[in-house]
Amino acid sequence: MLLVAGGQLDQNIGRLLKRILERGVPYFDILLGPELIPRIVIDLDDEVLVVNGRALNPSSCFIRHDVFLQQAIKSAEAQAAALNWYYAVRGWALSQDKIRGFNRRSYMSENSKIQNLLCARKLGLKIPRTIVASRPFENIATLPDSCVWIQKPVAGGSYTTLLSDCHPRNKLDEFPRFIQHRLLRPEMRVYNIAGKLSAFRLESPDVDYRISHDVKISAVEVPDEIKLPLTALCNELGIDFSASDFMLDDTGDFNFLEINTQPMFAAFDRIVEGRLCDDIINHLADQQN
Repeated sequence: MLLVAGGQLDQNIGRLLKRILERGVPYFDILLGPELIPRIVIDLDDEVLVVNGRALNPSSCFIRHDVFLQQAIKSAEAQAAALNWYYAVRGWALSQDKIRGFNRRSYMSENSKIQNLLCARKLGLKIPRTIVASRPFENIATLPDSCVWIQKPVAGGSYTTLLSDCHPRNKLDEFPRFIQHRLLRPEMRVYNIAGKLSAFRLESPDVDYRISHDVKISAVEVPDEIKLPLTALCNELGIDFSASDFMLDDTGDFNFLEINTQPMFAAFDRIVEGRLCDDIINHLADQQN
């Protein structure tokens, strides 16, 4: 049995459950929503997970941290609930060696964007010219005029903008940010699902397509020059489920931007008619593609 845990409002979880139902794979879901609060008990003496009075014995588990509950309710309680549900179910699943899942080898490691950039370069991927600064606004005058620069928070959680459009609202805004050469469209996203790579082209007029969601997505072949180093990066980080983002520099080479271990995938899965969900299910159910 496959255990799926996450947010009731998460379209990625919804997309995966739809595909599981279409394929007739036995499953059990633990969904958290505004009016959907499961009951959970884990007795560490017998290590059994009990949900709504039912003891579960899954062979595999897919779990996502739910960010949509807090967006819907906009309260600290919603954020705390989603985080604690995620850590409880994931912690139990990780403790059970028999349960098949993703990114088991990386659960003790922090997914650091700085480390990932440096590791990617060491393994043969190009990265953009990058500076980390806590007051990037002061760096504008010292940067080459011939380049356009962007900024984004070191820890993520906010949109990428032009450095020239970034202005501090208060002293707390002076936190470390990436300053990077602005690269060229189209952007490319490459999913790694248990070693199988799937690439998508993203065309958008925006600096960050997430701002207006004005983006056209199409499936493409994974460029040969990034297959081996990207696979090596995932192996080095102990990651077997991820999405890595790339953009082109002015020489036509793809530059690695970041790797996300809990990526959104629903929109991309629709483009390939369920192939990403199939790859997830095939790995968790230990089936051949």
